Amino acid sequence: MRALVPALMLAGPAVAGATAGPVAFPGETLITVTAPATPGRVLSPGVGLSAEALLDRQPRSVADALRGLPGVSIRPNSRGESVVRVRGSEERQTQVFLDGAPLAVPWDGRIDLGLVPAGLIGRLAVRKGAGAIEYGANAVAGVLDLTTRDEGAVGQAQAGSYGIRNLSAAGVVPLGGLTLAIGAAHQAQSAAVVARQSALPFSQAASDRRTNSDINATSLFAGIGGAAGALDWRASLLHIDADRGIAPESDRDPAVTAPRYWRYPDWRLTQAQVALQLALGDATARATLWRQWFGQAILSYRDASYSALRAREGNDDDTLGARLTLAHPIGPVTLRWSLSGQTSDHQQTDVAFPPATVPAPLLYRQTLLSGGVEADVPLAAGTALTLGLGYDRSANPRTGDKPAQPVNGAATFSAALRTSPAAGLTITASAGRRNRFPSARELFGEALGRFLANPDLKPEQLWLTDIELQWQTGPLTLTLDPFWQRGLGSIGQRVVRVGPASLRQRFNQVATTSYGIDAAVQWRVQEHLTLELTGTALDAGNSLGQPLVQRPAQELMLALDWAPRAAFDMRAEIRHIGPARDLAPDGTLARLAPGAEVNLRARLPVAHIGKAPIALTAAADNLFNGLITPQLGLPLPGRTLRIGLMVGG
Repeated sequence: MRALVPALMLAGPAVAGATAGPVAFPGETLITVTAPATPGRVLSPGVGLSAEALLDRQPRSVADALRGLPGVSIRPNSRGESVVRVRGSEERQTQVFLDGAPLAVPWDGRIDLGLVPAGLIGRLAVRKGAGAIEYGANAVAGVLDLTTRDEGAVGQAQAGSYGIRNLSAAGVVPLGGLTLAIGAAHQAQSAAVVARQSALPFSQAASDRRTNSDINATSLFAGIGGAAGALDWRASLLHIDADRGIAPESDRDPAVTAPRYWRYPDWRLTQAQVALQLALGDATARATLWRQWFGQAILSYRDASYSALRAREGNDDDTLGARLTLAHPIGPVTLRWSLSGQTSDHQQTDVAFPPATVPAPLLYRQTLLSGGVEADVPLAAGTALTLGLGYDRSANPRTGDKPAQPVNGAATFSAALRTSPAAGLTITASAGRRNRFPSARELFGEALGRFLANPDLKPEQLWLTDIELQWQTGPLTLTLDPFWQRGLGSIGQRVVRVGPASLRQRFNQVATTSYGIDAAVQWRVQEHLTLELTGTALDAGNSLGQPLVQRPAQELMLALDWAPRAAFDMRAEIRHIGPARDLAPDGTLARLAPGAEVNLRARLPVAHIGKAPIALTAAADNLFNGLITPQLGLPLPGRTLRIGLMVGG
């Protein structure tokens, strides 16, 4: 059992017994990792989950898997999307990568992690702070790096309350001199559960079933790879097809401020990728190419009956991108050059009802370019330094019916130092500046009449610094990571009156400052019993003394994990979310109360098929119906129960 694995504990030396080394998973396949932890390289602090930890936690989606990781928040927004935030960052300031390629839809700058099935993922890592050069533009506050399964096989089937169905199977098999990876997943639920009826005064029937919260999603994955001389290669294809509703913001009176009465009857994402790695003597060249097709239909209704259409939005996106890196030594120093580029087209058609006349589609295009160099410098035994310098550029050559946009660009730089002053103690300090350019949706999107566009948005810049102390002695591992972040021009939201309507508008905020500490403790109480305590304390505000919204003052998780033998695991979690502020419909700040939940997991082996174990599984989420409200009018679901079978793993 390895339930929570701080990234430094995933280093090769942590397995081999040395005191310091690169951050990586044992057996990590570098070709599917965006920024591999090569010898001598110092990366910013991180945290990760191995394949075994994912099995123990029994997540249905990647969003579920991230809950409880220190410095990592996951919550649904008003569009129903589950988005990741690192250290209180904005939604689009944390980028998501799958097997080395960005997964976010460029028009929006986000990906709904609630629709990415956990059953296809072999491991995940979250990088905090000033990330590596390979991540390119827009990865300003953190990165979620997902890696699909590259060995073994596992299948799961679960059913539960309120129509829950969770099916997944993924495996890797040799095919001559090649390696074939295949996977499929399906998740469905007829409705989310209402934890407390009194928290939903509007747009909610007198029922424990949350209004318009059903989901039905199917995913397919295939990958094949091999070697040809000094060249390693891998090609893969991911497809996700979903149909879902999103719960309305039930804190607001629709007679005053109407919430979103939306459904997504058609949500489709297909991503094809090719990864190459070529040894050239002492140098290594890597290339990743990706093509993403995305389409969705949004239906907007007039009220909570979801019977009368108000408008329809249709989106079709086509994205093409590539990243090239070259690493080579010059004396004791290793240089790593990186160049990445991406262009994305977005076609949108908005139809109002009545008269339901279909206009010509609007075309938007955004291009991103990022390049730079890093240097890995050995300083002394047990001490290493990585320096980085780069430049990011963004252009919007097609702007639909909106004004033309200027080309924007800015430099990036970073430094990371790692040292091991004593046995079992590693200290990593990192600092840098990163840029994020407004997504096309932020510049031009109106969200079916909810937003007032602001084409004058400027790029964001974040200055970041942190120091991670990681100490291991016997059965105890302690990680402390104080951090400080300064945001210039960070994009927020405000309420603007346009006639009788109150519309949201994005704008560049005054300077913001966030500081706090991430912490993780792992204590092996007995041979098979592990205690985990993880958490983050955060203070985030702007130069006017106002708090930043939707930033809980603290997030904590206490977990006890018992794994007496292979494929047997029982886990109990208590998760606490501290108070925060949010933007009310009238533009004032409202308080979000603290909340807590208890989650239970069990995996009990009962038989074998050959060498593959068969285990009974059970999961209880929010066992005592705790009320957690990460955003006004959108509390997290109440108690859900699941039981099932797991084969392999």
